[in-house]
Amino acid sequence: MKLSSKEYQRVLSFFLKAAQVEPIKGSYWYDIGFCHGKLGQWQEAIAAFTKILEKGEASVSVLNMLGHAYIKVGNYLDAASVLERALRIAPDNLSILYKIAALHFYKKEYNMAQNLLQQITQLQPTHFKAQYSLGLTFFHLNDLEATSRQIAIIKELNPALSEQLANIVKTAATTPR
Repeated sequence: MKLSSKEYQRVLSFFLKAAQVEPIKGSYWYDIGFCHGKLGQWQEAIAAFTKILEKGEASVSVLNMLGHAYIKVGNYLDAASVLERALRIAPDNLSILYKIAALHFYKKEYNMAQNLLQQITQLQPTHFKAQYSLGLTFFHLNDLEATSRQIAIIKELNPALSEQLANIVKTAATTPR
């Protein structure tokens, strides 16, 4: 079920009031951070997730969401620190591995992103976001043969994403670099 921005704002308002009554309850701050994220209010999300950490409640979920929020604001240093901390707690968590791979991609560290994305796709071949990101990574590494293989894999998982990646490659091929 997907909520509208207006509905997330109402939910956020509820949890902000609840947090005023019970400010030490971490689950309220998690929901506050989540709602802020859904509303694109990433600095506020960071503040909410940080409150949970200050209370000593460093769960994988909180660290994962905080890392995601840091990525959204372009704070890659803090994102890496938080996500590595989460990975130490849950080394096989594909969501965390994916976010770390995305972080390397955004930093143009394509070989590091490729290694992590290949690890994810070996563990879960149907992880279409990882498969798609791996295709983009191969493209940025100028490995068009591997990019074409990824397009074929993605086509089996999600034809719309396959077409989107193929269009990126076609557009780039006709655009001077």
